[in-house]
Parts: sequence; C-alpha cells; structure tokens
Amino acid sequence: MIVRTDAVVLRAFDYRETSTIATLFTRRDGVISVLARGARRPKSRFGATLQPMSYIQIVYYVKEGRTLQTLTEAAHVHRFPDLTANIDRVTAGLRMVELVRAMLHEGDSQPMVLKLLVQSLTWLNHAEDRIANALPWFQLRLATLLGFAPDVQKDDLDALNDDGGCLLLDTGGAASSSGGKNSVKASRAALRAFAVFARTELDTAGRMDLGDGCRHEVEAMVDAYLRYHVEGKYPDRVHKVAVQLERGLARIAE
Repeated sequence: MIVRTDAVVLRAFDYRETSTIATLFTRRDGVISVLARGARRPKSRFGATLQPMSYIQIVYYVKEGRTLQTLTEAAHVHRFPDLTANIDRVTAGLRMVELVRAMLHEGDSQPMVLKLLVQSLTWLNHAEDRIANALPWFQLRLATLLGFAPDVQKDDLDALNDDGGCLLLDTGGAASSSGGKNSVKASRAALRAFAVFARTELDTAGRMDLGDGCRHEVEAMVDAYLRYHVEGKYPDRVHKVAVQLERGLARIAE
C-alpha cells in the first residue's frame, strides 16, 4: 500500500554506504521507521528533508508485518531555517522530538501531538528571546494530550506562603506541605510559573520573564513530573549532551 502524509523527522542515521534509516512521526500512522535508499548520494531526491526536526510531506510503501517501511518521496512542508541558529533553539527542538519518539508507541496515530510539535518548532524558529520557555510548555501540553494533565488549582497556589511549597507528582497539583518522596519542593514563584506553563497558550507562556533560579526550578519540576508518569520511557540524552556542551563553553570563556 502506498501512503502519502505529513510528518516530522525524529531521528535519522546512516545505513550502509548510501542510504538512511529515519524515524518519522506521521499524521496517519504515528511513529514509524523508514528506509530511504540512496538518500546520502550527492544528487539524492531526498535532499536535506531527513534532518531531525524537519516538517515534511512523504510518500512511503507499507508492507504488512514489516517494521521498516520504504520511503519513496519527501519534500519540505515548512522550513525552519533558524532552528539550528543557536544552541538554545536546537537543544529545545531536539529535546521535543526526543520526547515524542520515546513517549509514543509506534503505529499510534496522534494527530494532536503532531500539531503540537509543529506549532512548538514553528514558535522556536521565530522566537527572538525567552526561547527556553517553549520546552516546559511543550512538555506539559504533551502530558495533557497523553492523558496525565497536571491539576494545578488557583486556591492551592493562593494558599502558599513565602516559603513556597511542593509539586505533587501524582496529580501535578501544588501543596503547602511536603508530599514525601512523590513531591518536589519549590518556591512559590516557580509553582506559579509551572501553573502558567500548564494552563496557557504558548504565546502567553513564551512571554514570561523567569530568573535563572526560578527557571531551573520549573525545569526540574516538569522533568520530575513527566518522569514519574512515564517511568523508564523518559529520555534525557539531549539534556545530558546540552549540559556537557554548556560546561565546555563556560570553560572556554573563563
């Protein structure tokens, strides 16, 4: 069967001398793996379409029982030329596609998640500042679409004192007292920011001006919340590479 659909490239790696194997998040079939024969040849018809984070229109041949399908055509639907312009953009974008690849089952069609991913990559491509706001917003919206939306109540936030409180990992709610090992202690400002990321649209969340300390708290809470709900499926390879790169750049600047 021949299928035409749109997709975002999640991962790609070389196969033999001239070909590429890519993991794609398609609108029709969810996450699939495809073989693009001859993709690495200088005049390949695939061009640069199989780079991670590319939003493309594809044609592929499906054979039942096969885990690796054959890609025959690929063309850009929308280009993101500035996604690789700096380390913040590329790190956030790669983290998004890494999360989708890890948290969705192969063959599970999730068109709303595809819409979310394309929206987030588009925003990242055009954002001029506060780029880091896109990732926690994406993570919490992804959690919502996958069925474990955080339940942050305004009354609970209003009840917090100057000492802050904690995020309850089972519900995603805020509490003024510790919830034990299944909670993350945080400042009032960080818990309020977490609520904004969980409740508002990206244009609003993207305007939040967070200090470094508050940002690190929010990022830690979001990671802990998703890790609690997906357990062993939660990836962190891109995050680890980004941390190592930042440390290396900091040493060079000293």
